[in-house]
Amino acid sequence: MSRPEAQRADGRRSRDAILAAAERLLLTGEGLSVSGLAREAGLTRATFYRHFSGTDAVLDALTRSIADTLLPQLLANLADLPLYAALDRLAREVVAVAEAYRHVLVSQPHSIEDLARLVVPDEPIASFLADRRGAGELDSSLTDEWLARCVRALCLVAITDGRSGEVVAAELGGALRRLVR
Repeated sequence: MSRPEAQRADGRRSRDAILAAAERLLLTGEGLSVSGLAREAGLTRATFYRHFSGTDAVLDALTRSIADTLLPQLLANLADLPLYAALDRLAREVVAVAEAYRHVLVSQPHSIEDLARLVVPDEPIASFLADRRGAGELDSSLTDEWLARCVRALCLVAITDGRSGEVVAAELGGALRRLVR
């Protein structure tokens, strides 16, 4: 391996170690500090600053990493389902992800809307809806882009709802079904 490749691999390992350290610290309820993250990752503060400008940047990167891992699978899980079943599944999975990553969400310096735009800047549900329209399952007069923005808004409301996940998922699923009628 050439020297630049080894440096890039070492940099990726350091960055990944910082993100893993952040998730561990958040899971234990500890606050994030540069010193604490560097120590937990087994790195120096200087190495930390080579990769991140501070703890907010770590939270952004951690959230992006989670979204990059979960979103493609979520969309794949919806692909072969009938429209209403897909919307119900979307509702259950959004609520489950919010519950599983609550420790990351509550630590964010951003509003949930800003965070969603940061980690998912487009409307990935729009193409799902366009496919459903093409298959004759969706005949709303609203555009797919508009519907996708509404789906996003409803999902964000559900993510911040403090009630039982089961209740929230059921209400979100119902709201999504009514939206696309």
